[in-house]
Amino acid sequence: MSTLFHRLKSLYVLDVVLQTGSFSLAAEKLYMTQSAVSQHIKQLETDIGPLFIRQTRALQPTAQAESLRNNLKKGFSELEYGWNQAIQPDQKTLTISLLPSFASNWLIPRLDRFSEQYPEIELRLSMTEQQVDFGRSNIDAGIRYGRGDYPDLITKHLLDDYIFPVMNCSYRQNLTLDDLAEQVLIRDNSADYFNWEGWLTLAGKPDLQPKRYLTISDGSLMIKAAMAGQGIALGRKSLVMDELTSGMLCQPFPQELKSPFSYYLVMPPRSREHKELKLFIRWLMEEINHFKKLS
Repeated sequence: MSTLFHRLKSLYVLDVVLQTGSFSLAAEKLYMTQSAVSQHIKQLETDIGPLFIRQTRALQPTAQAESLRNNLKKGFSELEYGWNQAIQPDQKTLTISLLPSFASNWLIPRLDRFSEQYPEIELRLSMTEQQVDFGRSNIDAGIRYGRGDYPDLITKHLLDDYIFPVMNCSYRQNLTLDDLAEQVLIRDNSADYFNWEGWLTLAGKPDLQPKRYLTISDGSLMIKAAMAGQGIALGRKSLVMDELTSGMLCQPFPQELKSPFSYYLVMPPRSREHKELKLFIRWLMEEINHFKKLS
């Protein structure tokens, strides 16, 4: 029997130590004593050499430990995924990670059509602003808003995006660009080039100063503030098209600023043959193509 077989538990301990950066934190996570964690690391160091440089208040991984980091993360993630598939072979679940704003304003209003088409699939949405580490989770895929540079992940472009002013249709009619100087402009935490500064430059009014700005970090809540008549917001087309179509919001100016970011579907290689994910992607692309035609 190979040495690797006898070292699997120690390798898992090493993986957790690399995650936490501490023997004591790893011990807490593993429900072990710190001395037991240390013993496992010593066993590995007997085989392959030093893994950590012990400093007074820090634990510095050696090059040898760093060379194992990604392989351990991927390996144990694959094992956990395979184990879950083995113990729940008939459970047709699909877990997707995505931004709360995209989930609430775009995906969830369309999910009834997915459920009608695939009632046997249990869809689980994990809504977070953070990028998920697929190597340390059971999430099958994610929808991300960025430039498409996601190393080690399978990436599929979904949708480009644009920003433009939106407001409650009864807020004020026949606005001119100069009238914006008398208005409350609602913004989020995006960079200036993809915020009011960028849009005003596109519209030919780079020096215009509004009555005041109202900053709301969540894109979905920013749109709700505009719907409530609290000001004029910069809406992302992906998040406001339904409200524009229904008449809940109006677009007072035609200029649209293209976002440097787009929506991408990303997945780890282990999800390549996930049957439920394939069905979800097919449905998602149909919905996106329909959305593009409307917009």
